[in-house]
Amino acid sequence: MTLQAEPTGKADGRADDGTAHRLVEAARSLMWEAGGPTFTVNQVVMAAGSSLKSFYRCFESKDDLLVALFADDSRRGAELLAKRVGRRPDHERLHTAVTGLFRFVTVEQQVPYVAALVSEHLRLAQTRPEELMAVRSPFVSLFEAEMRGAMERGEIRTADAGGDARMVFHLVLSLLHALVWHQIDDGPDVVASKVWAFCSAALCSDKSAPR
Repeated sequence: MTLQAEPTGKADGRADDGTAHRLVEAARSLMWEAGGPTFTVNQVVMAAGSSLKSFYRCFESKDDLLVALFADDSRRGAELLAKRVGRRPDHERLHTAVTGLFRFVTVEQQVPYVAALVSEHLRLAQTRPEELMAVRSPFVSLFEAEMRGAMERGEIRTADAGGDARMVFHLVLSLLHALVWHQIDDGPDVVASKVWAFCSAALCSDKSAPR
């Protein structure tokens, strides 16, 4: 699930973007190999061919690096989803946006990495909520854009597109968490179908029926 946003923390205009990018890529590779963020800063530095001095010019800590990795994956993932949505006819765009994230957990090789992202996301959401909110913004923006489009076409009721987008995204995110930690028995496709049925019933206009 290699979902490239600019790294956060000290990397924002205060360090070499190329070095920060190499460190993020090294962290991603180590996370894929281990199935979790068990790597150390020293291991990241070695894998990136960098130095501790360069690392701390880019990031204040390992958590700072993880936030940058989340931002990178989020931007990439939102771009992939946006391309998928763009290939669908208008009446299927919102459905594709809402259910598309579940496809990331249908590839078995990706599940350990996704599970690690979920675990760290939950932890960092408590300790660094504002940064994690910014990390999620590419997906929320995509959901909001598709909500507005569906409202203009009369497919769903006219309401607060931003608020509805955030609510639906957090519902999808919570169910992704449950899937990767085996807290629900249904597979990703079944869950995606149920989520869409629920959301379309809640959002549909008087003239539209859930698809």
